[in-house]
Amino acid sequence: MKIEDGTGTGNSAKVDADNQIHTFSIVETEFLSVNVDKGLAFTWDFPAYNYAAGDTVMWLRNDSDLKLHIHHIYLYGDTATVLELHKPENVVPAGTAITGNNINFTSALTPVSTAIQDETVGVKGTVIHTEYLPANSPISLLKEEGYELILGKNEIIAIDLTTVGTSTFGHIVGFYK
Repeated sequence: MKIEDGTGTGNSAKVDADNQIHTFSIVETEFLSVNVDKGLAFTWDFPAYNYAAGDTVMWLRNDSDLKLHIHHIYLYGDTATVLELHKPENVVPAGTAITGNNINFTSALTPVSTAIQDETVGVKGTVIHTEYLPANSPISLLKEEGYELILGKNEIIAIDLTTVGTSTFGHIVGFYK
């Protein structure tokens, strides 16, 4: 039996003396594939600001018909606190608007989302994750490949900090698929 490449060139697969076929493949993460092939990976940067106890420091709603895969969340705070990642109940936010940036510089696409820093009218919904945030020690959430939050259209995630501090900042990285 002869294994050909399937393109009509007549090239055959290399088989060694142990009857093992030799192949070459390129493996890339879903995040990289979506970013390179479609230009649909974005970051939402939340600049430093002075926060109060209970502040919603990051608020992000997917306004797209595509699912938004939250790939990574990075957060810094100058004061030890507990962060609460939750699904807010409010759909009309107030606060400082954040514009997402495409991380494929060859793409002019923009994220179809609403992002707010220091969201002020929120109603905290279901808390889906809590974590201790040490003072002056940034943390990364969802940093392992395949561990991500997926937001459908109009779904929201937010992060609250439970104690007062003078500086917090961070970013959310995600892609649409």
